[in-house]
Amino acid sequence: MEATKRHVICPYCCHKFGHREADFRLSGASEGKAVKTRGRPRKSGPDKVLDLHLQKYNLEILQSSPTDAKKNAMEYPAVSLGDKGVHYSEEDFARRGLIDQITYVDPKGYKYTSDIRLCPNCHNVLPTGYGLRDTLLISILGDARSGKSVFLTMLIAELENNPDLTSKLTFIGDARVRDIFTENYQKPLLKEHTLVSSTKRKKIPPFAFNFWYQYKTEGGAVAENNLDIIFYDIAGEDLRDDHAIRQNGFNIRDSSGLIFLADPTNFNMLKDLFRFSDDALIDAVPADNSNQHIFNTLYNYFIGLEKDKSKIPFALALSKADLFRYARFDFFDNKPENRIQNLLDDESHKDALNMRCAKALNLEVRELFAHLREDALVNNAMGCFAAVNCFAVSSLGKKPTVEQVVNPNSNETIEKGYIDGPPVPFRVKEAFYWILMKNGLLYRNENQKYTLSGQSGALTSRDGWWGKLLRLFGIK
Repeated sequence: MEATKRHVICPYCCHKFGHREADFRLSGASEGKAVKTRGRPRKSGPDKVLDLHLQKYNLEILQSSPTDAKKNAMEYPAVSLGDKGVHYSEEDFARRGLIDQITYVDPKGYKYTSDIRLCPNCHNVLPTGYGLRDTLLISILGDARSGKSVFLTMLIAELENNPDLTSKLTFIGDARVRDIFTENYQKPLLKEHTLVSSTKRKKIPPFAFNFWYQYKTEGGAVAENNLDIIFYDIAGEDLRDDHAIRQNGFNIRDSSGLIFLADPTNFNMLKDLFRFSDDALIDAVPADNSNQHIFNTLYNYFIGLEKDKSKIPFALALSKADLFRYARFDFFDNKPENRIQNLLDDESHKDALNMRCAKALNLEVRELFAHLREDALVNNAMGCFAAVNCFAVSSLGKKPTVEQVVNPNSNETIEKGYIDGPPVPFRVKEAFYWILMKNGLLYRNENQKYTLSGQSGALTSRDGWWGKLLRLFGIK
């Protein structure tokens, strides 16, 4: 599973470009003589300028105000690999397939060295070595309050402490984005045990990680892989809006896999299925939530004009699966004890995707959707995507408590959810493993036989000797 990347896809704007098309940000002092500025000597260095590429990204994608967009785009100059005065090592490029450092000599003869790579379209800073490894873009979809942000937080936590695959997860994004993820996602849930706030209707920055892991191949041999994963969290309201999905969810079209969370508390037959001590959870769900709207928007956005179904692997996951501990099993016909036998347990996918578990859960969830008269979810998914598999996830492992509290800053009454003690998630990694498998990055274990299956159209490029030859000569 060695990767040969012939192009880079920007995690911020999804622009695809060749390895020779990256821009570089100049920063710091140059190698040159000291000059005087207002009587005080200083090292000569580039002056800050308005970065028009970054300003456009701030205006059109982040929807910042013109003032903020201009303020946040005041950066040091950027140079392109094709600019006059830019030098780099062809030997390093032939050996690594990536230009990660340049030297620039300006018209005055001052020399600058830079390793700050930029997307040539939006001028956001690319992670170190980004584009050298396989890259997966994974978008988390679902209606409002389906638990997308909580699921993403717990998926990251589970991958960091993973008994299935010997692995290491490293955040490689911008420091400001890392602080956003820490303060808005990890800290509330993992330390304070309060629910992550619903994603607001705006462009959430992509969360970039490097994922190193070991797995088993044919014959049970142990191998390892190293890839970059970009996770996207999108507001549920944006997924139901034809304009907003183009503004804040354009990454969906270029995703290597989609995880769609279907919230059972939105199902019409909820009150007949569950026994709750109170109706707080039911009453908190807006009446206008509709997964059908999301599928309509997805279809209109990037499937309706295509000849065939989308080849992006689509994981349809029943969220908040722990709630089924409260299910009235007499609601089902035909031996109800056989209807939910995999849903509430975690499963081991040691060294590979356990296909027996994945197939059993897929069948059980599909049957459950049918019994709850929600099989339109499966039909919509299968009508739009060529590869669909059903899952069940519980990010918390327990039912949260929702209270009405007063926001001291605005005096408005808001809802605040919390859980008793730390989360005890189960089955949050299975959909992720399945996406890895569908992209040819993880083997499948079926009856102790390890096989590798992939699908075309993914963002990963595994081109073998031909791709290596093209890369050697600098051909995209």
